[in-house]
Amino acid sequence: MSHDRRTGLRLSELLALAIIAGVLSCLLFPVFARSQARMAVCLGNIRTIARAFQMYLGDNDSMFPPREVRPEILAYFNSRPGGGDDDMWNPNRPDASPDCHRSRLANPYLRRPVILDCYLPSRAVWRCPSARLEGGASFINRAPDWLAHLQNHHGEWGMRSKPRLCPGTGSFPLGWGGEVTDSIVQRRLAVPTTGKGRQASAGMFVQSIGVTEAVASQPMELIIEDPSWFIVCADAGATVHDFCPGTLAYPDLCGLECAGPGYWEADWENCPWSQECGAIGALKTDPALRQPYARHFGGVNIGFLDGHARWMHSEQVLAEVPSHGDANRGRLRGAEPRGPTRDAPWYDRADGIPPLY
Repeated sequence: MSHDRRTGLRLSELLALAIIAGVLSCLLFPVFARSQARMAVCLGNIRTIARAFQMYLGDNDSMFPPREVRPEILAYFNSRPGGGDDDMWNPNRPDASPDCHRSRLANPYLRRPVILDCYLPSRAVWRCPSARLEGGASFINRAPDWLAHLQNHHGEWGMRSKPRLCPGTGSFPLGWGGEVTDSIVQRRLAVPTTGKGRQASAGMFVQSIGVTEAVASQPMELIIEDPSWFIVCADAGATVHDFCPGTLAYPDLCGLECAGPGYWEADWENCPWSQECGAIGALKTDPALRQPYARHFGGVNIGFLDGHARWMHSEQVLAEVPSHGDANRGRLRGAEPRGPTRDAPWYDRADGIPPLY
């Protein structure tokens, strides 16, 4: 009786495996090449914006772009012209700012893309071809005296709705809203594509590369220890101003910090990708669940104050940001820690979930 003791593969089987591997590589290589090309375009755009920021600082005695501080404007927005049912507007909250946070975004001429416009080749550099979530122009104020325009139309459309329609949600001047030239008169927002059932207005400014607005009206040399680690621009999603570490590391996720409907920065309920996230808090405890939301091969592109830009792994980003308990932790600066961190416990709507950083 003979037994076939062959344990190897026949030549024909090896050839079949080689053919299958070759076919799979031919199918996957174009996808990989396209992803690499999109990443390279995005990295180039971010580098261009970082250098534009450098040029602005050079022309303005190393002073960061200003933030709204005029008392009459702060007083107007402290009156909550867009409504007061959002807890971010609640003056009785223990950690509430003395000034309405939306006053920072209401002046259309102080938005970073508007300020840097003359330093950039085109507005197209503000877009990342790999982005799934985008922001951009929203409330269009056509009048040079934008505050008077808001006050004169107090109580009309957009001035009596919930705060997300308040003019501070993303005001831009005439010329940035495409077919929307005056949100109050036309009763329309130049909305970005983010969110269920939304369609961007034709010709509007769309943005998926964000900038930090956390530092304003201060000289660079007094506050920045290492410009090569200070973020000025990076991949962004629904929030294109002021990076918190979660939206910086995973821009195509509605909100890693809270990973649920308590996250106020984005429309979680209507975000098409948030439905994949599972139970609230799972993303914060399992890095593997977060990885699909990293924009480029598990990481993101970041531009720094010294003008250089580079790719960083998303988990490295989370490891390099400071926390309230340790302000010296990590090297990255320019991203404000918030969410379920010790400095902002009121953001965390899910008890028992550990902070990310």
